[in-house]
Amino acid sequence: MSWTAEKPTAAGKYWYDPNGHHKEGRQKHELRIVAIRPDANGNLVALLHGIADTSPIETLNGDWFGPLNPPV
Repeated sequence: MSWTAEKPTAAGKYWYDPNGHHKEGRQKHELRIVAIRPDANGNLVALLHGIADTSPIETLNGDWFGPLNPPV
């Protein structure tokens, strides 16, 4: 698994870097864990922490890392 600008194609939890600075030098406060799930129409949407509504992943530009495995 590695950072990529390609948007998720499966439901799960992902690290998301909205600035796309997945290389050395990124600020930790820029990184977020985002839950991706299908909406009622089957389109993938993102549940962003602290935001009550969902966002279509097509509107989120940046870098992604995941899906993350649940802790054991």
